[in-house]
Amino acid sequence: MVKEYYANQWHFFRKQLLPMFIILLLLSILMGYLTYHYCMDHPDKTKSRLYSTYQNAFEKSGLITKSGLKLMIEIFWANLLICLKSIILGFVPFLFLPAIGVFSSVMQIGLFLAGFKLFTEMDQFSLFVSLLPHGIFEIAASLYASSVGVYLTIQTSKMIFHKSRSKGVPIKALCKQAAHSFILIVVPLLIVAAFIEAFISSIPK
Repeated sequence: MVKEYYANQWHFFRKQLLPMFIILLLLSILMGYLTYHYCMDHPDKTKSRLYSTYQNAFEKSGLITKSGLKLMIEIFWANLLICLKSIILGFVPFLFLPAIGVFSSVMQIGLFLAGFKLFTEMDQFSLFVSLLPHGIFEIAASLYASSVGVYLTIQTSKMIFHKSRSKGVPIKALCKQAAHSFILIVVPLLIVAAFIEAFISSIPK
């Protein structure tokens, strides 16, 4: 049964999501690159943004004082909500709001990398290696969720137009497909990412 579900999901990815996944991946790389170089050119803004984005958020959530399983659960829950929002926003026609989630994530990565290069003497290669293991799974989950969301946006938009309505997918089938994608692909990727970040990855001193 599980094998059949994953086979259907692979077929769905190849036939429906792959073009959107590739486009979002390329745009994400571009967004991350531009953010990194903008932050490198504006160190004062970068310093201020780093503090407001990370320090305040961590202190409010208590992530600084947490470790192990508690930290893993906090990381998983935060990323889960972001990915879930990307999928739900897909039901809003025309606007392609699901792309915001993955773009926001890669922009934060660009900010983070620029900040460490500007304000620490940390070896950039070591930093990259420390972020890569969990980052691969985290970004993959975000890209997949955003791709599903964009697919939902396209299908929902088709329902608005009478001529395209017959080519669209029924709303019940869309909800079922979105739920399968979220449970079978996004959630496992986020669990692995959170586990690696909490128990294995560490920022080099």
